[in-house]
Amino acid sequence: MKFILAVTTLLISVFYINTTQAQTIKEIGHLEFSDTLINFGPVKEEQGVLSYTFKFVNLGPEYFIIEDVEPSCGCITPDYPTDTIHAGEKGQVVLYVDLVNHPGVFKQVVLIKGNASKAPVRLYVQGYVTPSPQPLPEWERTSSFKYNTIYLQKNYANFGVVTTKSPVSVEIPIYNSGSQSVSIQLEKLKLPAYVKVGMLPAKLESKQRGVIKVSFNTKDAPSLGYFAESIDVLFLSGSSTTKVPLVLTATIKDTYTPAEAASIVGPKIQVDKTLIDLGSIKTNEKIATEIRIVNIGVSELIIRSIRTSCSCVEAFSDKLILKPGAYTTLKIVFDTNDRLGAEEKMISVFSTDASNPIVVVKLKAVVVEELPTTIPVGGQ
Repeated sequence: MKFILAVTTLLISVFYINTTQAQTIKEIGHLEFSDTLINFGPVKEEQGVLSYTFKFVNLGPEYFIIEDVEPSCGCITPDYPTDTIHAGEKGQVVLYVDLVNHPGVFKQVVLIKGNASKAPVRLYVQGYVTPSPQPLPEWERTSSFKYNTIYLQKNYANFGVVTTKSPVSVEIPIYNSGSQSVSIQLEKLKLPAYVKVGMLPAKLESKQRGVIKVSFNTKDAPSLGYFAESIDVLFLSGSSTTKVPLVLTATIKDTYTPAEAASIVGPKIQVDKTLIDLGSIKTNEKIATEIRIVNIGVSELIIRSIRTSCSCVEAFSDKLILKPGAYTTLKIVFDTNDRLGAEEKMISVFSTDASNPIVVVKLKAVVVEELPTTIPVGGQ
C-alpha cells in the first residue's frame, strides 16, 4: 500500500512539473521559419557575396526579441530585426554569404538566440564553391563592401540590445587598397551628438588594415525601443573625398537594480486599459481613441518614450512628467489607409517605473471596405 501511494505521489509530481514546464514554454514567443536551409548548389568563387532571406512569424502568445545571431563562420553577415517582435508579427533574417576563399563543400550554421527559453533556432547554409582560376587579393577575400579604394567588412553597426547605463561601441574592419593614405574628415562629419566615429590608426596608409570605431552614447539617444539611423562617414585620400554610408541599429532599454525594481517609494505607472478593440472599422479613415495613464506612486513619473509597432499608428501625450496622483491622456490615431482584414498593433510606453518600465497596449481592429448598414428599430 505504501509502495502504491509512493508511486502515485511520484506520478502526480512528475505531471505537475511537466505541466508547469509546458505552461512556461507556452507563455513565450516562438519564431516559426518557413524554411531553415538554403543550398546554393554549385556556385563560382568569383561570384562574391550571395544573400538569402529566411522569413518567419512569431507563433507564440508573447513577444520575441532576437538578442544575438551567431554564424559559425566570419564569412556570413546577418541582418535581422532588433525591435520587439510581437505575437503574430512576421519578419525576416537576411544572411550575406561571402564565398570568396571558401572553395569546395560549404556547410555553415547560424544560431538565433532570443528571450525565449527554448533552444536557439538553427539556420543552415550549404553549397559547393568552385575555386576561382585567378587568386583574389586578400582584401577582397575578407571584405564585402567597396567604396573606391576603401574596403569594409560590413557597412552597418548593430549594437544589439543595449541599456542606457553606459556607452557602447562597435568596430568595423577597414582596408585601404589605394596608393595614398586615407583618413576620416572629422571636421566635416555631421553626426548626432550621441554618435562618435573614429579610425584606428587615424591615418590608414596604402595597403594597410584598420578599424572604424563607432561609439553610441545610449543615454542621450532620442528615444527608447528600436533605434535606426543612417550616417555618412567622409574619407580623404589625396584630394578626393569618398562618402561611406553606415546604418546604426539598436534596441535601447532602461535597466534597474533588483532594489530599484522592488522599491515602494518610486513612481508607479498605471493604464486604464492594455487592450483596445476597435471592432469593425472602415478602410481609408483615421480612427482616434485614447487611454489614461496615472502615476499611482509616491515620486515623479517620467514617460521616456512612446513607440508604436507600425507607422500607421500614432501615439502621443501632452504631458510626459506626472507628479504623484497626476494623470495624462495618451491619444492614439490608427490610419487604415490601404488596409483590410484583421489588424493588431502595439503601443509601447517606456517610463521610469523601475518595476514596470515598459507597458504594452494592444490595438485590435477588423478593417472592412464598408460598414454594415444599421436598420432602425421597427424597420423604418
